[in-house]
Amino acid sequence: MHIFTDRKYIIIDTRSSDEFLDHHIEGSVFVGFSGGNFKHWLELLLPDKHADIEVIATVIDADKVMMVVNELGYTKAKLMEFDSTGEVLNHISANEFKKMQQTSDSAVLDVREVDEYQQGSIANAEKLPLSDLLQGQLPNEDKEYIVHCGSGYRSVIALSLLKLLGRCKLINLDGGYQQGLDKK
Repeated sequence: MHIFTDRKYIIIDTRSSDEFLDHHIEGSVFVGFSGGNFKHWLELLLPDKHADIEVIATVIDADKVMMVVNELGYTKAKLMEFDSTGEVLNHISANEFKKMQQTSDSAVLDVREVDEYQQGSIANAEKLPLSDLLQGQLPNEDKEYIVHCGSGYRSVIALSLLKLLGRCKLINLDGGYQQGLDKK
């Protein structure tokens, strides 16, 4: 069953992953407008085209974002007025991650798809594709996870979903698997 089957209201943040992580608006879910297949992930995230959606966008992208959202058929979408305040979400660089692996009990959550794991993965990472997470499969809520994907886009989506659901303590790995981490 889809993670948002019963949700009739959602805030979608279309800014960059860096802006989302550095100025997170409580209750929002990340679906970045540039650099990560916005249309694909928005429709997978929110299949109900009649849900009330508030959209966070940069001033530069606002008109383009709303045009695409409307073209996709979301009938109750509106641009959200917000200021640039917000909380900073935990995220770390590849170098910080390498140091943390030596001293921390944090688990690693890999949200890439199965075919990507076959090309390599971080040793001992738990695998939970973002597509499975959207279908309601959730990680253990008692763990602290460092979340990663291939480049850092999907991991921010996953982090934002899990934060909205009040699951886990989460840290995003900036740049994802492509950062040349210790791989098995």
